[in-house]
Amino acid sequence: MFRLAGFICIVGMGWLWALAGCERSRPATTLPEAQRPVIKSEAQLAEERQERLASGRVVAEPAAPRLAAEPHAVAPRARLTEPLEPTDGAIQGEILIVNSRALSIPEVLYPVRERLGELRATESPDKFAETARQIILARTQQAVGALLIHAEAMANLPERQRTIIEDGVEREIQRRISREFGDSQARFEQHLAAHELTTTQYRELLTRDLVAREYAREKLLPQITVRRDELLNHYRQNQARYSEEETRELWLIEAPFEAYLPPQTTWARAAETARARARLSATRDIRAAYEALEARPFEEVAREFSRGLHADQGGNWGEIGRPLQPPYDQVSAPIFTFATGQYSEPIQTERGWYIARCGQIMPAVRREFAEVQEELREQLLEEKFQRLSGNYMMDLAERATISPLDKFVSAAVRRVLAETPSRRPIE
Repeated sequence: MFRLAGFICIVGMGWLWALAGCERSRPATTLPEAQRPVIKSEAQLAEERQERLASGRVVAEPAAPRLAAEPHAVAPRARLTEPLEPTDGAIQGEILIVNSRALSIPEVLYPVRERLGELRATESPDKFAETARQIILARTQQAVGALLIHAEAMANLPERQRTIIEDGVEREIQRRISREFGDSQARFEQHLAAHELTTTQYRELLTRDLVAREYAREKLLPQITVRRDELLNHYRQNQARYSEEETRELWLIEAPFEAYLPPQTTWARAAETARARARLSATRDIRAAYEALEARPFEEVAREFSRGLHADQGGNWGEIGRPLQPPYDQVSAPIFTFATGQYSEPIQTERGWYIARCGQIMPAVRREFAEVQEELREQLLEEKFQRLSGNYMMDLAERATISPLDKFVSAAVRRVLAETPSRRPIE
C-alpha cells in the first residue's frame, strides 16, 4: 500500500510530494530560503522514474484500472421473490419492473386468456395480432395501476384489515374451486400450472386487483358529484336507449320445396323432374293448411302441415321488431300491417310456400326520465369514476420507476402469437 500510494503521488502531484511520501527514510533536504524548487518537465520526471525503478528504490505496481475501459458487468439474474432493480434482462421484456416490484407475462396474460382464445378462433392472423396487442397493452396498464394502488393502500393498513382482505381472497378462491373445478384443489393447481402460475401468484394477483379496486372507489367516489342537469342532458341525448320498439309475434306454416325431395337430396343437385314433384307437393300441403285454418287453431295446423324449423312449437318464431333478413323478409314483413291473430294467404317465394300470422303485439314503450333517473345516476357515476381512476393511476405511474412498457408488451404478444390452438394451455 505504501508503494501504491507513492506511485499515485508521483503521477498526480509532482516530484516534491513524491520525495516526501515515497522516500520517507531519506533525510529531508533543506532548501535555501531564497531558492525556489525547479519544476521538471514530464519527460524529466519519466526519465527519473525509470532510473528509480532500475535502482530498485521503487517497485512498479500495475496501474489502477480506468473506469472507461471496464467491461460492462452483467448483473446476476434476480429472484422474483426479492426486491428487484432494473436489469438488462428485465428491459428485454420478460418481466416488467414497477418500483422494484415485478410483473410477469403470465400474470398479465391470465385474466385475458379466454378473450384472446375467442378472438384467435374468429379473426384472421393479422387482425388477431393487432387486437391482441391492444388487449395486452390495456391489461398491462391496468395491472401496473393495480400494483401501484395496492402498494399505496397497504402501506398504512392495520393488521386487522389485512386479515379481513386475506380471508376474503381465500373465500373467493375456494368459491371458484368449488364452482369451476368440482372442489378439487389439485385440478385448480393444474389449471394454474398450465398458465404458468402458482397458487401463491394467483392469490397475489387476485389480492392486488381486489384491494386496488376497493381502495380506489373508497378514495375517489366521495370526490364525484352528478348534477341533475347532467342526468337530464344524458337522457335527452340517449332517448333511444330508454325506449323499446313495438314487437310482434311471428308465426309461420312453412312448405319449403327442398323438404319434399327424396332423403339426402339437395335442391341444387335435384333433377328437374324431382323439383317439379316437390313444388306440386308443397302447393297441395299449403292449400290444405290454409283451408284447415278456417276451423282449427293456427298452432295445431302448423304442427300437422308445417315442415319448417319451428313446426313442433306450432310455428312460433318469437317476437320481432322489424322484418327478418332474406330469405324470410318477404314472409315476415306482412305481419307489421296485421292485427293480432290475422294471417296471410299463402305466400310463394323461390324457396317454397308460407303462411304468416301476427301473434301478440307488444306496443312501443318509452321510459320516462323519472323512471330512469337513478339508473342514469349510477351510470354517470361509474363513467366519472373510471375517468378519475384512470387519471389517478396515470399520476401514480408518472411518479413510479417502470422499465420500458413497449418491450414487455411486445414480448407478451410474441408469446401469444407463438401459441397454436393445440399448444395453448389447457383449461
